[in-house]
Amino acid sequence: MNKVVVRTLKGETIKGYTGDFSRSKPSFLLSSDDGSVRINQIIRLKDLKAVFFVKAFDGNFLYKKKLYFDEDSSYGKRVVVKFKDGEEFIGRVETMHSDSEYSGFFIFPLDTDSNTIRAFILNGSIESIRLYK
Repeated sequence: MNKVVVRTLKGETIKGYTGDFSRSKPSFLLSSDDGSVRINQIIRLKDLKAVFFVKAFDGNFLYKKKLYFDEDSSYGKRVVVKFKDGEEFIGRVETMHSDSEYSGFFIFPLDTDSNTIRAFILNGSIESIRLYK
């Protein structure tokens, strides 16, 4: 099971676990635990900004976001994704599908100390994408 933090287009944040996420499916099952009851809900991709696959739900309060990244020879293009709500995500993409084949694309953070392992960004939540220099 993957730990995920889901951000909706309405600004909501939902934390839980999923084992059936696929970029080619319109929805996935998210399980969460409130301490006494296990809650399962179906999450529709069309309602989302992004799905963040994370190391921990609470993150690391000592973490300081990096503002500069060394050039390396890792795979993919280094890009800055700007969401319609103003948030930016800096990462690497192998491929981006601008056609309707998929509803979004995977991106891997340049900052390997980040709590995010990878994210699935929904095309409809993006204001712009530019190369990161």
